[in-house]
Amino acid sequence: MNKKTLAALGAFAVALVAAWQEGSLDSFVQDQLAQLGGGGASSSAPREAGGTQAAGEVRGTGFDYYVLALSWSPSFCEDSGDRTSNQCNGSRDYGFVAHGLWPQNETGWPDFCDVSARVPERTVDAMLPIMPAKGLIFHQWKKHGTCSGMDPRAYFATVKDAYDSVVIPAELRRLDRTLTIDPKVIEAAFIESNPALDADEIVINCSRNRLREVKICFDKSLTPRTCGRDVNRECRSDSIRMPPVR
Repeated sequence: MNKKTLAALGAFAVALVAAWQEGSLDSFVQDQLAQLGGGGASSSAPREAGGTQAAGEVRGTGFDYYVLALSWSPSFCEDSGDRTSNQCNGSRDYGFVAHGLWPQNETGWPDFCDVSARVPERTVDAMLPIMPAKGLIFHQWKKHGTCSGMDPRAYFATVKDAYDSVVIPAELRRLDRTLTIDPKVIEAAFIESNPALDADEIVINCSRNRLREVKICFDKSLTPRTCGRDVNRECRSDSIRMPPVR
């Protein structure tokens, strides 16, 4: 065995160990097989969160559709009384943040599937601008991401792409004072800002007379679709508060 072959084997072994440590071993193996079979780069190469995959590409297996939950961060901070965390201490103006992207079935949903894979630190850092707590990121992976059929990097890249596909209505992005509003107006504003979105594809949630979340349902190619009956519709008031961004 010559030196070049030994060096190539050594590099492969290092990459294999790194992929195992980062929780992306499945993607690594698929890439290697694709390169052996096609002589080129795999179209499903793992990406750091924030990349953009081809339009219409199916993301994930083992469930029917996704629910993207957009949390109104000021309501969370007001409800929890938290004033010290990165999300709530005022160091950054968080409005709508990604609570999670949840694999959903037409009836029920999977959760806490194979939790052995770990989320790479670089992926965590890439997600913090839209999921502003490491604990949230780790919990969302364990409860929901593990049921997506993807490794952590691919799953969070999908979360980022789903979040980026939604246009937040301009009037709701950075409130400087408390807004009292009908939930139907919030729904209408999102539909107006996202022409591909229909009323049966979005759900407004509230808690303690405050806006809690906006949920939008997507198929596995991240195209809006009708929400199933199990998507919680808990906002029954015709007047709720949106605390200001701090």
